Amino acid sequence: MDKINFWKTKAGALTIGFILAMLSFIIILFGIKMNSETVENFGLIVVIVAVLISPIKVFILDKRSKKED
Repeated sequence: MDKINFWKTKAGALTIGFILAMLSFIIILFGIKMNSETVENFGLIVVIVAVLISPIKVFILDKRSKKED
C-alpha cells in the first residue's frame, strides 16, 4: 500500500488554500491600515490563488498525471 504525502492529496490542496485565504485577509487588512492600494490588490490576488488551488489541482494536474500513467 502506497503512502501518499498529505500535501499532494485533495485535502492537502484545500488546506493550503485555506491557509492562503487567511493570510490574504491579513494582507488586505494591513493594506487598509497603511492606505496602500497596492498591498490590498496583492491580498486580492492571494485570495484568487487560494480559491483556484483546489480546482486546478483536481481538474487539471491530477487528470494530466492519470493520462501519463
